[in-house]
Amino acid sequence: MSGGMVFRKDCKDCGRSFFTPDRKTNLCPRCTERIQKRDQVAPKGPIETRPSLTPTDDFEAQTSSEHHTHKDENELPGDQVHEEGTRKLNAKKRLVPQTPGMAKAEIVLTKEQEQEVMKRYQAYVEGMERPPKGRRKSIAAEMGLPYRAVVLAVRKWNQGQAKAEDLSRDERFLVEKSYFRCLEREGSLSRIKEQIAQKTGLSYWQVCRYLDLLHDGEDRLREVADVSPELRIAILAEYRAYLSAPGPPGPPLHALIAEKTEVSPNQAHKVLLAYRLARLHEKMGWGQGLQ
Repeated sequence: MSGGMVFRKDCKDCGRSFFTPDRKTNLCPRCTERIQKRDQVAPKGPIETRPSLTPTDDFEAQTSSEHHTHKDENELPGDQVHEEGTRKLNAKKRLVPQTPGMAKAEIVLTKEQEQEVMKRYQAYVEGMERPPKGRRKSIAAEMGLPYRAVVLAVRKWNQGQAKAEDLSRDERFLVEKSYFRCLEREGSLSRIKEQIAQKTGLSYWQVCRYLDLLHDGEDRLREVADVSPELRIAILAEYRAYLSAPGPPGPPLHALIAEKTEVSPNQAHKVLLAYRLARLHEKMGWGQGLQ
């Protein structure tokens, strides 16, 4: 051994201890020689270990189907939909394209089917009826159609309709106020809506959609804590004061009532929604309503 400095190292491959003047080396002479010989006989080109995947019409159809399924069921933003759809497809590890018969064909409704879907959907909205399974799922089950086909048909139709969200705050207030006034003297729900449309200058469908929205949300508020009977009376007293005013107040209704009665806005909303539903059920003969 020369008189220069040497270092004691442990081979990272075989674990043996060895001495070397090169501080950076991590392989003993025996393993270094073995690896060099292996590299000399290794093939120059890369080894293909599995078939290369290329885009196919079937794969793209699957990706599109995953995108629309998530969009219909979860309403995720576009980037999230794409990411989630790609994740699901990768998890399935489909290394070869499916046979043509395995991909689900897109269901295209006939004109008559679309018209019947919209007829039933409008009837649910106008009657403010909400089946336990949901309107679209109920229509799909009743007509024997795929749920997604019904969702897309309703969405397409809704795009060309006036929306409740387009109403101004004053218009929404006037619809709500007129509704409860008409509820006292009119026996027909459709007649009530016709009178409100005449009074406000809005279309019949706009009135239907906003009143339907006023009676929506029972499932979302189910877990909100109930208030005491005394607080319920106080909340409804504030609501009657709101309806008797000439115009809507500055703050949002639920926040305003919550502040005055010392409950949460969701608790105020739950009490008001229960009141509206009870009055509707009483008018329609669906059950005993609250006074």
